[in-house]
Order: sequence, then C-alpha cells, then structure tokens
Amino acid sequence: MNHTRNTLGGAIWINLVNTINKRRIDMLDDPEKVMLWLQENHLLRDSDRSELENAERYHHIISVLRSLRDVCFAVLSEIERDGISSIVIRHMQALTEQMNVRLTLLSSEGRLELVNEGVRTDDHISYHVLASMVHTLQTVSKERIRTCEHEDCILHFIDTSKSGKRRWCSMETCGNRHKAAEFYARKKQKE
Repeated sequence: MNHTRNTLGGAIWINLVNTINKRRIDMLDDPEKVMLWLQENHLLRDSDRSELENAERYHHIISVLRSLRDVCFAVLSEIERDGISSIVIRHMQALTEQMNVRLTLLSSEGRLELVNEGVRTDDHISYHVLASMVHTLQTVSKERIRTCEHEDCILHFIDTSKSGKRRWCSMETCGNRHKAAEFYARKKQKE
C-alpha cells in the first residue's frame, strides 16, 4: 500500500475526515497542508490554483471543506450504528443543490472521457467529496469502513484487504507501534 497520511482513508471523503487528528490538530488550518491534501486527492485543476491565491476565495473553500467534513463525520458515525438519518441525508441534499456542476469532455492519451466537474473550485471539491461518499456507500459494506484500532489514533479507512481483517490505518505507523508495544510488554514481563 502506498498511501500518504492524506490518502490512507482510501476514499476522498474519508481522507477529509482524517484531516483532523486525535489531538484535535486540524490540517485545514495550514495552507500548505491544505494544498498538499487537495493535490494528493486529485481535487485541483490547473484553473483552481489561481482561485486559491485569492484570500477571500481560499477562506470560502476552507469553510466549504469544514462543512463537508462535518457531514462526512456524521455519515461515518451513523453508518456505525443503524444507517444514515434523514436529517443527514437532507443536509447532503442541500449541499448537492448548492453545487454548480457541468459535464465536460476530457481528452488524455488518445482517450475521451465524459466527466462532471464543478464550475468553481468549491463546486468541484464538493462534487468529488460527495460523489466519493455516495460511491463508497454503494459499493463497500459498512463493516469494511473502519476506525484504526490503535489506541492513540482516530483515523478511518476502507479495508480493502482480501481477508477483510485490516486493523490499522497504516501498518507502517499504527500497526508497527502496536506490535512494538506488545514486544516491549512481553520483554518486560520476562524480566
């Protein structure tokens, strides 16, 4: 698995939830981290970069990202229980109705593709976050949408392992820390 901290959730909407950590440090407070998160989640078009240089538009986009993240948090907590409530669905519908999305034709390496894209940057980001959420909810069983089992981690991820038994957001960090702690606990018991 070759994921950075910005993409280890496995879907854009879960990656957005993961922009806040257990210590309540919000990546959306840091412009450099925001730009990196947007790039790594393939949410920036060439035309978006100049829009993000405008301070007023940038702050509006951060506000949109926070609002979207709140909805994503709500969906995650509700799917862990009984399912998504009508209140959250209405909020998602309201966000959808605010978006201005158009159909466009892209050409890349001799291939044509018909895609939806937002008219403005905030529309584009909103569309892709919500489309990612809907796609995940349609194609992934809720049992495979998980919270990392490490006690010091609150990150979420989609378990794409064959066995469906993935426990850690990242084996390299949380899984390794857990195994090292178990090793030292066993070693201490022997002493």
